[in-house]
Amino acid sequence: MISSLLLPILMQSATPYGSPIDPVLRPSQAKPEAPVEPQPAKARSPVDIRFNQCVDQAAEDPGSGLLAANKWQIEGGGYLARNCLGFAYAELQNWTKAVPEFVQSAEGAKAAGDERAAIFWSQAGNAALAQGDHATALQYFESALAQNTLDDLLKGEVHLDMARVFVALDQYDRAKNEFAIVHTLVPEDPLGWLLSATLARRMGDLVQAKSDIAVAAKLVATDPAIALEAGNIAYEAGDVVNARSNWEQAVKFGPESPSAKAATRYLSQLVTSVEE
Repeated sequence: MISSLLLPILMQSATPYGSPIDPVLRPSQAKPEAPVEPQPAKARSPVDIRFNQCVDQAAEDPGSGLLAANKWQIEGGGYLARNCLGFAYAELQNWTKAVPEFVQSAEGAKAAGDERAAIFWSQAGNAALAQGDHATALQYFESALAQNTLDDLLKGEVHLDMARVFVALDQYDRAKNEFAIVHTLVPEDPLGWLLSATLARRMGDLVQAKSDIAVAAKLVATDPAIALEAGNIAYEAGDVVNARSNWEQAVKFGPESPSAKAATRYLSQLVTSVEE
């Protein structure tokens, strides 16, 4: 289920009920799983063990994580301590402080020849995007790609993040190009297909939108965000029957999710319009 990874944004639409909640991230917020990517599953050294423990602590209790990261930094923890510090700030959504910590950790990792520099740059990019600094976010994402150390999965994530930036900048054609790269690198990522379907709908390309959302639905059959978007696309295509069906599915798949709440609102407005 991918809807738990998504944050809603109000976006312009041709639907008569106002702007639907699209599963694209607000510039003021970062992906819940970001800005930090998964750390290595197996620690390679005592330093890595402490790094993983620090990040885990910051995830569970950001305040405690800040203390642990600062203590480690004072003891000479270097760029890994800074990365943990950035993570703790990110957990607190203190992007102003998170960004420079991620940048310094990326620079330190690069100087040390640590391949995690690319991941740290992507973290900095997500934090900058959350802060609303789109130009800087793009710069950091490009720095992540420039390291040439990411596998296809993580590279696809960076291109997906870049697409988010271009959507925020209303540069839809550039965002579309980024989604094409995402689909090539990680064709089984339902989030990429969902967001590209949303973008296609916004661009008025309902044929592409239907195609993309169908792929997303095939990959994850019971996600409320996908069902919501399928309903939005169907409605804009004039297919009220399928719009209603998909919105009902969104409510069924995740009753407490933001997507279900939006679908419930659309269904209510649909009934009202019919009665009138």
